[in-house]
Amino acid sequence: MKPRGLSLTLKIFLGTALVVVIIVGATLAITAQQASRTVDESVTRVLASAREAVNAQLSGGAKGLLESATTFAENAQFRAIVEQRVGTDVLDQAQEAATSLNAIWVQITDAEGIRIAKSDEPGAAEVDMSGSAEIASALGDNGTTGFGVTRDSLVIQVAAVPVYGAGKVAGAMLVARALDDAFAAELKQRSASDVEIIFHTTNGSGAAVISASTLGRSPQVLDAIETLPETNDATAEMRVERDFEGVHYVGLAEVLSNSAGTAAGGYVMLKNRDAEFAGFQRLQQSLLLSGGIGILVAGLLSLLLARGITRPVTKLAEAAQRAADGDYATEIPQTGGDEIGVLAGAFRNLLGDLKEKQALVEFLSSGDSAKTVQLQAMSATAEQRIAVGGLVPGSRFAGRYEVKEILGEGGMGTVFKAVDGELGEVIAIKTLRSQFLAQDPTALERFRSEIRLARKISHRNVVRTHDIGEQSGVYYITMEFVEGKSLKDLIKARRRLPLGVTLSVGKQLARALEVAHEMGVIHRDIKPQNMVVEPDGVLKVMDFGIARMASRKPESGVTQQGMIVGTPEYMAPEQVTGGEVDHRVDIYAAGCVLYECLTGKPPFQAETPYQLIAKLLEDVPEHPAKVNADVPAALDALVMAMLSKDPAGRPQTALALHDRLAQIG
Repeated sequence: MKPRGLSLTLKIFLGTALVVVIIVGATLAITAQQASRTVDESVTRVLASAREAVNAQLSGGAKGLLESATTFAENAQFRAIVEQRVGTDVLDQAQEAATSLNAIWVQITDAEGIRIAKSDEPGAAEVDMSGSAEIASALGDNGTTGFGVTRDSLVIQVAAVPVYGAGKVAGAMLVARALDDAFAAELKQRSASDVEIIFHTTNGSGAAVISASTLGRSPQVLDAIETLPETNDATAEMRVERDFEGVHYVGLAEVLSNSAGTAAGGYVMLKNRDAEFAGFQRLQQSLLLSGGIGILVAGLLSLLLARGITRPVTKLAEAAQRAADGDYATEIPQTGGDEIGVLAGAFRNLLGDLKEKQALVEFLSSGDSAKTVQLQAMSATAEQRIAVGGLVPGSRFAGRYEVKEILGEGGMGTVFKAVDGELGEVIAIKTLRSQFLAQDPTALERFRSEIRLARKISHRNVVRTHDIGEQSGVYYITMEFVEGKSLKDLIKARRRLPLGVTLSVGKQLARALEVAHEMGVIHRDIKPQNMVVEPDGVLKVMDFGIARMASRKPESGVTQQGMIVGTPEYMAPEQVTGGEVDHRVDIYAAGCVLYECLTGKPPFQAETPYQLIAKLLEDVPEHPAKVNADVPAALDALVMAMLSKDPAGRPQTALALHDRLAQIG
């Protein structure tokens, strides 16, 4: 039958061309992204290096200015003139200091902080400068440096030093150097990194102004300065990203503060990002050209290869049709390591999985015809004992349930199959024997606790519990009717279960315990007899009749500390000794179940319970891999860890157990 629409040959050609286009496009996108990231990293490194250079220059300048000012202020003649406040002489000294220190101005105050001279203003009024952080520090006998603003727009670097008189501070000298265009150009040259530098501040009206710039004073530059966030944190690092006249710049901004920590202005370093990106743009153009050539070549090759590809595809289609008819034994030919080979391998694996699933179904359906398992098998004499309260096959119980048959008898009571007359559903009814109530006054409370706990658990791997009631002195619970085979019966029939079946049992059991443990419920009696495998392979865990809340206190009167609850062959050492237990006893019991699935027997066996408990407490079970050579090392190690006598040595949660089983297979 010929295919309709486009031929496979043409589809392969078009698909190949499309894939190449996508790959080239993705390569270009990834290259652009990586290039952008690389450029950003390069720009960041350059800016960080430039920042260190600028900060080092500013720090070195401050130190040099402070030392020069201190040396000048220690001159005896200068000190005497300041102490005596000889007006013209003080002005002369201020002007001489400005020239000597290469400062734009020098101001001198007396001991009270009153200015007595300013080098660039001979007639400057005597004003109180004691409020200046720098002057206050100098008058306090501490030289200091910082940044400030002069002439309403020029950022300056200042140093203030004390001037000593007769054994005390007689005044202070404040020296200022301008951070102007010449200074910015010098910093750019010394950084040797093509970084633009802008010093800025605010004027008296609060508007941003540029003090110095190697990038000019265009409105765009000023706008970038105005959008910087306001902060007094001198350690704050602000990233700037703006376009100036079509060029994209990235930069870092820092705050310049006076000696009191108040922001006086700041500086911004900008790096031309477009210049860094130019090399990668040329690379992208080359990739685009080579990608176009690649599309043409790939298209031509796909036409030549298409015919060779269609033949194995046809064979795969035939195999798929046979598999749809239930024939999983089709041999899939080896076609190499190309895409068709990968497809053939995947299809081969799919057929293998289907064959394994078919084998599992056959495994579950083989053997005896035992159907419903809700408790252990019941003897003929037991059947004669349990017809109590009118609950017998063929009767209507509690005005609602049509009793069909007896399913079995256990330690706590009897299980019947019935039909719920109100809902029309097949259910199981579990009763509590009156003898058990008479022997153990706490049994009824445990029974009620069972239903309260079991009703909280809703999971496909747990037998669902419906309700609790009492009829004519007979206490009972209703639960999901389970039709399948007991895991214990499967083990007895086969002695050992295949590895795949064991792993499936283990993972489903782990999921059931996980949901129970999350609610604080400990099963306490995990064993193969309490598990049913349905015909579709679903495992059901039942009989939470001896479970209790993990947090229940011994003084509650139910399942007191020291009372052993469980089946000895599957009990953890701490459970046997009657001590406090937690959810890890279920992990131990699950290990016993897996051990029995793999070896056909529990980890410990003995002729008497006392001998069994002694082995449980003292002996180490034989490794399952020694009993069954088919057990892989990872599963052998996991089972032995689950059987650790120390709870800390076991998998700590059912979820962790499930994950480890999933890693094995």
